[in-house]
Amino acid sequence: MRLTSFPPTPLPLLVHAGAASADDRPMQQLMALRGGMTTSEGWLVLAAATCFELVSTYFMNAAEGFSKPVEAVIACVFYAASFLGFNYSLRALEISIAYAVWSAVVMATLAFLGMAFLGESKSMLKVGGIASIVLGTVCLNLASAA
Repeated sequence: MRLTSFPPTPLPLLVHAGAASADDRPMQQLMALRGGMTTSEGWLVLAAATCFELVSTYFMNAAEGFSKPVEAVIACVFYAASFLGFNYSLRALEISIAYAVWSAVVMATLAFLGMAFLGESKSMLKVGGIASIVLGTVCLNLASAA
């Protein structure tokens, strides 16, 4: 099979049987712009990127300021995977929403885990901060859906 364009577009995958109708063309063009990724696939990729970020942060803490090379390398690998996944998710998601969700979930989760399991200080101000992060992210999502 010879590719006639670079990068190859996923349009042939979207045409099921026969020629595409005029009603299908806008969706095909949108999918081509997104690199063939649907919105739900974008959310799945963003969720994976978020998990990679959480793992990388755990290993960065375990690396103790790069004094443990194995943990530091693992942290860097997971950070790279996180940024790669975040970048791919932008094929299907708006950057303002994707970045807000990605960073908010990581910040809120790490703050909660730090207070619950790592002996970090607890205060109503911290809990309020976590709540405001989550609320702000929800508001951004609602605004983009409107």
